Amino acid sequence: MPDYSIPYEPLREVPLELAELSLQAVEFVQAAALVGEPFTLQEVARVQSVTALSMLLALEETITAGVIGIKGHRLVFRSPGLRRKLNTRISVPLRKVLLRGAPPHRSPAPAAIAPATEARPKPPASGERPMPVGRMAEQAPESLVSALLLCREDPGRPLDPHTEIALSRTLNEAPAPADGAVGGDADAAEILALFVPDETKQRDRAKAIVATRRRSAVSVVAALVLANLDWAAGRVDQALEWGHEALRMDQDALPVAWRPYPPLVLAVMLVHLGRFTEGEAHLARARELAERLEHPWALAESSIVRGRLLMGTGRTEKAEAEIRAGVAGAQRVDAHLTAAQGISLLSLMTLAQGHWSEAVDQFWRARSEIVAQPGALRPVRHDWADFRVTTAGMDAAMAVELLVKRFPDLLTKASVLLLDAGVAAHLVRLCRAAGEKTLATAITRRVARLADQNAGHQGLAAEAGHAWGLLHQDADALEYAALQHSVPWAAAAASEDLGTVLLERWEDGSAARRHLGTALEGYRAIGALASVTRVESLLRKAGSDGPQGAGKTVSTPVPASVTVTGQGRRPYRPSGSRTRSGLTEIEHRIARLVAEGLTNQQVANRVSRSPHTINFHLRQIYRKLDVDSRVKLARVLH
Repeated sequence: MPDYSIPYEPLREVPLELAELSLQAVEFVQAAALVGEPFTLQEVARVQSVTALSMLLALEETITAGVIGIKGHRLVFRSPGLRRKLNTRISVPLRKVLLRGAPPHRSPAPAAIAPATEARPKPPASGERPMPVGRMAEQAPESLVSALLLCREDPGRPLDPHTEIALSRTLNEAPAPADGAVGGDADAAEILALFVPDETKQRDRAKAIVATRRRSAVSVVAALVLANLDWAAGRVDQALEWGHEALRMDQDALPVAWRPYPPLVLAVMLVHLGRFTEGEAHLARARELAERLEHPWALAESSIVRGRLLMGTGRTEKAEAEIRAGVAGAQRVDAHLTAAQGISLLSLMTLAQGHWSEAVDQFWRARSEIVAQPGALRPVRHDWADFRVTTAGMDAAMAVELLVKRFPDLLTKASVLLLDAGVAAHLVRLCRAAGEKTLATAITRRVARLADQNAGHQGLAAEAGHAWGLLHQDADALEYAALQHSVPWAAAAASEDLGTVLLERWEDGSAARRHLGTALEGYRAIGALASVTRVESLLRKAGSDGPQGAGKTVSTPVPASVTVTGQGRRPYRPSGSRTRSGLTEIEHRIARLVAEGLTNQQVANRVSRSPHTINFHLRQIYRKLDVDSRVKLARVLH
């Protein structure tokens, strides 16, 4: 199978210096130009997604030709002018071989990253030192600190030498706490010990440290490590509690460079969960600290997190401006991982707007930022952007094959389902289109377990209901998801899926058109132009150009006898079909089963719905019958 995830394109015009080289050698030199100087063979191999061994012949050829030289343990261009020339010739459509058979796309030059527009920071308070920007720019490994503290998705991964050096340096430079607690080398060694590959040892060690209540950087970091471990495992409430515990500790014990991160950790988690008001409060605290300390990395991080928050609330234009400002700030201080995170988000936004070639361009730049960072910890959210951009317009079966072979973490890591509200639905939709029902079922069960383990989180329940509704073509579950999603684009997607299910099943298309119209309005509000085009096509199929055409009929009706997937499943009935009590037929059936003493899970099994859908219906039943408990419901029905 071809490697569709390599955003790479050979030069159309080869400089004279490379005229005698083979195509493989030319591609090697171009990739090296993108990595920067000095570079290693492994870094170039990572850019091209190949093994270093496969590039040895190309390296030997370029060295023999005098294009590449050796300096110490690394490689350099013999002519700096050649590297600059190569960079200027990288075309905007940018690596067309990323996808084969991709959809038509435009190819204007992408907009440049906008300069940051942060307000002038406040002067540092007494006893606080501003961050030395020049030194940070020279010591790029320090930018890995945020990758360790901010919702780390793979906490069991061992640290590489670059990261160990960065941690030791920042801790050794920090002043010891005033109460005489241990600091410096001892703290550095203890913190490094928190990042052993064994997660059980990590957890035990971190809990023991937190239990001592010692005033030191170690205690705060231990609480953040525990937060990351629980987040990666999908234990949301525990992760949030450890995040709050870190905030309750004395922040002055932390090195100056780390102080904005405890509130930023909580902000990131809350934004991912769709709890935007709480997330914004912690984000404001982190940003105020970063401004006071003149901390450019944390300022860049906070801008990107705020951009994600604005994306989640549907304020797309403001989100894009905020993310671009964050990327520009990160690039000024060589915070490559932060820049990569922001550019990955921009690529997803651009893809939603229907500009595939620009999304490819942006994602390629994100990948180059990761390669440029020594000891980079490639986050799973970057893999998600990679997968989305790579598979846009691809045949569903081929996309699923790529998912399984190249992106297995997207199927196995619980934290993937916490990235945004539409991950599970997108994967289930794709698997169903490819005929991979077994895989779709596994994803649905996984997100259902995650929602059950975190019962108090509305966003996860909506995500689980959405996946279930797609898998079983369950209109009730999709309606539940559309109402419960707090993220506008996820709600619009659920409405589109619901309208599609109804459109394919019923002669009367008025309900389908109503939900498709809701989806269309939602997509237009957030600027998701690709989705607008798709839903407009569905509405034309339904005999209407928008919600105002609700009186028209479907031109090609689907027989009402078509049933939903699942043995013994009844066909969906319109919500207007009601019993004398005012309940719909499905609500009346659920009410009777609940009155008989069945649990939500047992009722779900009887009516072939998810427990989340049963919970949704039960709230509607309580409201309609003016009761607030199962006991009162039983009395009313009997």
